[in-house]
Amino acid sequence: MSEISIDNRGGRGLSVAALTLLAVSALLLLPWLGETFFNSKGEPREAIVAVSMLQSGDYILPVNYGGDIPYKPPFMAWIISALAWLLNGGVVTEYISRLPSALAAIAMLWGGFAWVRRSHGDRFALMMSLVTLTSVEVLRAAVACRLDMVLTACMVSALYMLYDLRERGGRYRSLRYGGVIVLLSCAVLTKGPVGALLPCLAFGIYKLLRGDNLLATAGSMAAIAVAAMVVPAWWYYAAYQRGGDEFFDLAWEENIGRLTGTMSYSSHEKPFYYNFATVIIGMLPWSAVALCALPSARRLWRQLRAHKLRPEALFALTAFATIFIFYCIPHSKRSVYLLPCYPFMAYGVTTLLRAVRRRRALRVGVMIAAVVTIAAPIAVVAAQGRTIGHIEPGTLQWWHYLLLAAPIAVAVAWLMRRRHHLGYLIAMMCAVELSYVSVVQPMVLNSQSDKPLVPVIEAAARGGVIYSTPECESLRYYSINYYLGDRMRLLPDLESAKALPTGAVVLIAPANSDTTGMGAKFDMQQLTERSGDSRRPIILAQKRQY
Repeated sequence: MSEISIDNRGGRGLSVAALTLLAVSALLLLPWLGETFFNSKGEPREAIVAVSMLQSGDYILPVNYGGDIPYKPPFMAWIISALAWLLNGGVVTEYISRLPSALAAIAMLWGGFAWVRRSHGDRFALMMSLVTLTSVEVLRAAVACRLDMVLTACMVSALYMLYDLRERGGRYRSLRYGGVIVLLSCAVLTKGPVGALLPCLAFGIYKLLRGDNLLATAGSMAAIAVAAMVVPAWWYYAAYQRGGDEFFDLAWEENIGRLTGTMSYSSHEKPFYYNFATVIIGMLPWSAVALCALPSARRLWRQLRAHKLRPEALFALTAFATIFIFYCIPHSKRSVYLLPCYPFMAYGVTTLLRAVRRRRALRVGVMIAAVVTIAAPIAVVAAQGRTIGHIEPGTLQWWHYLLLAAPIAVAVAWLMRRRHHLGYLIAMMCAVELSYVSVVQPMVLNSQSDKPLVPVIEAAARGGVIYSTPECESLRYYSINYYLGDRMRLLPDLESAKALPTGAVVLIAPANSDTTGMGAKFDMQQLTERSGDSRRPIILAQKRQY
């Protein structure tokens, strides 16, 4: 591979590095999206919105579970519905429901590659993109049916475009500003106004640090944010017309109440240090590698002390700090909220690794990674068929062994050569995570899914409605409802179940539910000791025929 082809600084067209990024990201993300069943309430809760859209034809505020309106705006569900219609005859599968996240991740990686290649070259851009992709939190979000990767891709891509518009200029400025507004509008339609306000805040702070006028900066960022709210405002108005006060109260609580800590229920409340821990864990394995290399990065430390940061380095630092500090404010904290930080953290990690690429500390880090890379697949093979707590790993097929052998082969190749440490390190991480998403994740998580319960429930219900009673106000069996095609309905309490017709099926979470009065009228059997939705047992109760 020639030096010119791999380090095409600012060149046009598809270079070897760009094609490598496309191939690696597509191989890591796309083939395996349907291998893992839904095993928690988060993914099917998003997928069922698209299912209800396709079934009802209501693309504004569809109702699922008999009466639930969606918690978030509909952009993700719109994409899933469109993909289901185009690719699978209108049927939403696990693969199709996760495809928007994977495509959004690939688009964001390409955006980051294009942003940094003009100043650092293709080699640095490829390294930064692959560090981003192989970070634990990014990979996890990229293969899940959750809103966060689509939101992150829209926000981060808009920030890249804003940087290019200010620092590099170029043609078609009006069209490119229009692209920024479209991306931010999509972000708002994915998870609310924070999708536009936070990127505008971050870039506004960067402009001020670069010496721009305060009033002009505030005016331009406010104009972009307002323009990005126009289309979402239409949807919010249409949804309010459909949902009334119920929709208004839910939207207010999700957007304002969550930020100010005034929600009517406790939601992911964490202490102040949670975000610090989660970015370190979420950036693994690169946070560990960076900590090993940090003592040797004297040149980089001198640049920081002298405030001689390149514009793109200042931009990455500003974007990361703004997003991180913003999400430290609410009591509600989750690791996925910080997902927009990771591309900018990857820029810093890549800069650090390039600064110490020939140092002993890096070689030690690669040696540790090689040992782990060899040991992990062996441990997976040894664990198959063994029950570990609530986890019952499945058995491996012949092609699983080939995928598990890939990281071992890369690690052995480095041990034999002991050269090109960074390249081999990135190759090891890509191979390990390929093995994870294709083999380990379905092997471990499919045993925790409620999908195997569905045939038993179907046999009892015989095509009818299935009911559930809440252990608490927010409990829903989203996975079971998804696999049943949105046929579940919620009962207000157990007393209501007694009035159901003969043969009716009710799913009950026994904790905090008094089922002693149901024995005379219902046949009851325990379906599972641990549901994927509630992490508690489920009892199937069927009304007897007299």
